[in-house]
Amino acid sequence: MPFAEEFGPGFADVIEPAVERAGLACVRADQEPQGYVHEQMFERIFDAPVVIADISGANPNVFYELGVAHRAGRKTVTVAREDFMDQVPFDIAQYRILVYPKPPVTGGDATAYRSRVGEAVEALASEVSRVTAGGPGIANPVQDFLASRSPIESTESLFLPGFDSGDEEEMLRRAGADLAHVSLTGAGLMPLLAGHIESGERTSPLRLRLLLLDPDDRAAWAAVYRLREGRLVTEEELDEFLAEDRAAQKRTERALKHLGSTHSASFSCECTYYTGVPLFWAYLIDGERLIVGHLATHRMGARNLPVSVLVADDPRTAALYAYYASAIDTLTDDDGERAHELFRPSAT
Repeated sequence: MPFAEEFGPGFADVIEPAVERAGLACVRADQEPQGYVHEQMFERIFDAPVVIADISGANPNVFYELGVAHRAGRKTVTVAREDFMDQVPFDIAQYRILVYPKPPVTGGDATAYRSRVGEAVEALASEVSRVTAGGPGIANPVQDFLASRSPIESTESLFLPGFDSGDEEEMLRRAGADLAHVSLTGAGLMPLLAGHIESGERTSPLRLRLLLLDPDDRAAWAAVYRLREGRLVTEEELDEFLAEDRAAQKRTERALKHLGSTHSASFSCECTYYTGVPLFWAYLIDGERLIVGHLATHRMGARNLPVSVLVADDPRTAALYAYYASAIDTLTDDDGERAHELFRPSAT
């Protein structure tokens, strides 16, 4: 907020009491111990559970800091004194702004002011409590824009709350020539892949590298089922579960062979088993983009859990991209030897 004297009542009468009513300490930059102001400012924006921006007076420093909070995805609440609402810039005018009253001039109605202040404190405290309890922050234009971007088109890495079948269908449509998929059985991909290839919409051949968990690696599957069931499984259960998943793998293999034989001009596949406990599921698209999700108790390979979309050219996540790309390559190797292949239909 601007630290000019005229904005002091807004802080003392509304913002600070509201934050404290919500159970938090209210920290303002000019009240910090002496230090490097930029470092303190950024530290508070990135570490605080909620950021309140008072845009009264259209202070450029305030808007810069609000922009930082928006881009960083911090939970933000924007407030303004009532007489400045006609100065709200176009960029954020359509987004919710909590309004607080202007103090009365000398001799004004102090009782009415105190009543309106109480209402403003209540509204702000409720909003702060809501977002710190896990609710979403008030929407902002930066995050709305990022949320609208396709994870398959974005030029920078994204961290998404989930990855549904619509996202997977778009991924298949936009994949250029090469797609790698790490999976337990491949069952989730196959209906989408078959529909995509058989639709005839693909204009360039697609090469799929599919990595499935080796059915002979009983220790790895036991770990998978322990995660899924939330307990150790018996040998009898292991055999039963493994028979089901092996059958799913066989269905995947048959479907791939069918696609490879009937659509050899547009599709080829290299399918291999990997060993070891799987830690993630992933798509690697044209060596440029990685979509990575993780396995979870009771929801193996769940797409409704957070996923990372890592872009090779994004310097912020280049090391993470390299890690997962290397891990995928490693899954197909065993002491330098290629894991045994199921088949490799060739495109003509």
